[in-house]
Amino acid sequence: MVASHNRARVVSLLIAVLPSIGNAWAAGDTPALSVVPAPSGPAGLATVDPPALRYGVLYADAEGRSHVQYCDLKNFAFKSYAPPAPPQYVGAPPGDVASIAYAILPVGYVGPWHAAPGPQWVITLSGRWSVEATDGTVMEQGPGEIQFNADSGSKPQAPDGRAGHLTRQIGTVPTVQLIVSVKPQPDGGGTKACQPLP
Repeated sequence: MVASHNRARVVSLLIAVLPSIGNAWAAGDTPALSVVPAPSGPAGLATVDPPALRYGVLYADAEGRSHVQYCDLKNFAFKSYAPPAPPQYVGAPPGDVASIAYAILPVGYVGPWHAAPGPQWVITLSGRWSVEATDGTVMEQGPGEIQFNADSGSKPQAPDGRAGHLTRQIGTVPTVQLIVSVKPQPDGGGTKACQPLP
């Protein structure tokens, strides 16, 4: 009973925070989304009509250096999430969900150089935080912004051997995140900067 209640709470939270994933589960399908490189800029709603959802990416190149980039999720379907509710734009980010977790970065938190354990979407629920790539680029995110971590192929760089990214909590309140880990794909999906379609 408790496990069922907790599962229902997680699904409800996903529907609220990531309507695209929740709707795909509820509808039993995964609408195709095109993913294209986007100009630099904060994550969030990039365009309204037609909609495009911008997300930040931390990825490793072929030499193992990590970088920051922005990409757009597009091709949302305009349909009812739960008939007879009126239609809304619905989509699902690429990747099959492997696990879902919460993370809270305490005030002053600094995570030393490390790579993500695998491909994962990180949704900031509250507070602010940043990641620094080995190329020196810093991406800062706050509430409602989405990041995709694909730097697990990062290799030691520079004399200090840094690899992956450096994480920093920013501000006077803890940072709360929802982390959705996705299954790595045999074709390399989940490690590329802009996520390929499934």
